[in-house]
Amino acid sequence: MTYRGGCHCGRVAFEVEGELVEVIDCNCSICFQSGFLHWWIEPTQLKLLSPREKLSTYVWGTGKAQHYFCPVCGVSPLRNPSSDPAKYTVNVRCLEGVDVSALKSRKFDGRNRLKVPDRKRDEPG
Repeated sequence: MTYRGGCHCGRVAFEVEGELVEVIDCNCSICFQSGFLHWWIEPTQLKLLSPREKLSTYVWGTGKAQHYFCPVCGVSPLRNPSSDPAKYTVNVRCLEGVDVSALKSRKFDGRNRLKVPDRKRDEPG
């Protein structure tokens, strides 16, 4: 299935191809404050409909994660997670026509991830 998404003001638009089965609800400081719900995808599943230059990037902590956001409305629809910077996570809240409450949700304790020695690749970071 193809999902269309973007930011609040419409400056950033994209499509994602795939089966949306589960979201990851991370409680790290940035995910918790922004309400980001992660859907892990491969780069080949993402098609930017807006030029990449329309997104701004926020980098902090280890410097591995890239948090992409619209510089006009401030919404963050995409990230490259620190645990696997070659992949993307899509903020499911930024996808059109998706009922977030109907999706399977898995909690991830991002606040304490550095204390957990066996962190998996499919977890936010």
